Amino acid sequence: MIGYKFSAENVLFGQGGALLQQLDRDTCQWAYKACAAYIDDEWVDVFKDPVTDIGKRSKRGRLMLYKNDNGDFITAGINAKTMDVEQLTPIFLNGKLMKTCTLDEVRQVRFETTR
Repeated sequence: MIGYKFSAENVLFGQGGALLQQLDRDTCQWAYKACAAYIDDEWVDVFKDPVTDIGKRSKRGRLMLYKNDNGDFITAGINAKTMDVEQLTPIFLNGKLMKTCTLDEVRQVRFETTR
């Protein structure tokens, strides 16, 4: 991305509906969604709450990933008082590269957090 001068803000992830095993994000019950927007110097919650399927309700507001006392990962609001240290490390921040890492380093961190 750096070599091609792409901004990390322009990266999208998605899953089509007809991949190898005919699974889609509804079958797997996950999706990437916007949860907050910065408008006129203020954070505004963005969420989805369809009346036809409460299973599609999304989290709202600015979120962080925490690890609870049992070692389980929990996604909660950025101001959650009962959680431990935030588990994600910023790599890009405001268009600037904050940290570089190799694929082996990424794999090592993933292995350590799943044991």
